[in-house]
Amino acid sequence: MKIKNIIGLVLSILIIVLMIFLISQEENEVKESVKEIQKKEKNKVVSYKNEEEQKLDELKKQAGETTLQKVSNLYVIKCSSCHGKSGKGTKVAPSISGKSVDYILNKLNDYRNNRVKNSLMKGLLNNAKKEDLEILAKEISNFK
Repeated sequence: MKIKNIIGLVLSILIIVLMIFLISQEENEVKESVKEIQKKEKNKVVSYKNEEEQKLDELKKQAGETTLQKVSNLYVIKCSSCHGKSGKGTKVAPSISGKSVDYILNKLNDYRNNRVKNSLMKGLLNNAKKEDLEILAKEISNFK
């Protein structure tokens, strides 16, 4: 066997070994990627549960929330479960404190007359009397 054939054979073997090494590295990278994706999916489920738990905690906090401010039964029935007893808002609904009577009354009428689409608000306000909306708007406008 001539020397150039031996060198060619050694180089061929070396190239084959390198190819096998690279392929095995790619398989490891694929396995690592799959593990990483599975881990992220598992964390998504955990974070989803955490978000749900946070909402539950927020609702529990609202239910037990005490304020120095007295609120009417009408406000408790119609608004506080979502906006909180002080109207500062929750994860479920925005803050309504610090708004004027006219602003709140206009918003309530918008929801009631379906000019702003919100099935929950429409359902709550659908059978409310005009006087009740005015009372609510006046009460909420006093929230600071």
